[in-house]
Amino acid sequence: MKFSLIFLFLSSMAFAKPTPVDIGGYEFPPYVISKNNGFQGLTLDLIQLLNQKQSRFEFRFVPTSPSRRYHDMKEGRYQIIAFECKSWGWNPDLVTSTKIFQEGGEVFIALNEPSRTQAYFKDLKSKKIRGMRGYHYGFLGLSTGPKALKEFNLELTNTQEGNIRAVLNKRTDIAIVSKEYLDIYLKENPQDQKFLLISKNFDQIYRLGLLVSNGQSTIKVADLNKLIDDIVKDGSWDDILKRKGITNKRP
Repeated sequence: MKFSLIFLFLSSMAFAKPTPVDIGGYEFPPYVISKNNGFQGLTLDLIQLLNQKQSRFEFRFVPTSPSRRYHDMKEGRYQIIAFECKSWGWNPDLVTSTKIFQEGGEVFIALNEPSRTQAYFKDLKSKKIRGMRGYHYGFLGLSTGPKALKEFNLELTNTQEGNIRAVLNKRTDIAIVSKEYLDIYLKENPQDQKFLLISKNFDQIYRLGLLVSNGQSTIKVADLNKLIDDIVKDGSWDDILKRKGITNKRP
């Protein structure tokens, strides 16, 4: 009888369904890219990798938008958001960060004309600039309010690729883009490298992990940190970055 109870207990453990864990993400190349009526990018790669490394949890992607991401977490649409900084508008009392395992930043790009040098990026207020709607930029003091925006001739869009092409097609003077996405874009479009002047100085440098909702998450931060340690130490995370042409080094 005792053996039967142990067998039933072990069997129930073996067939127990993994606990679902919802991870939010918004259009933020190369982390989330909407394409062909679906999503791809490093966030989706991370979710797939985490599911391969263990069976206790089932990580699932939940799309949101830059402006709705705070509300959606508060309403419980997801418990974790990937590749975020607390300084990007989050209430630090409501979220806890995991270990940092991805570094990057944003750069300015302009058309590479013969007489143009790095000095071109020093005076931003006289230039027409394109950025992403809902993003927090260093030159704006990490603010998205009207007071910060009105000081610059800034057009906000929903696509970094479109902003790069706007520079190439002379529809804007400057675009601010993720250096990691620019790496991927130039790997796929090497012919455009010579036409772009890329700022040596970064608008901001960020160190990214996962932000976990306090009190709502179905997985502990300690468990996430253990999984992060695993994918970093075994090289599987770096393998993903290398395949995409991204170097995970502080600029």
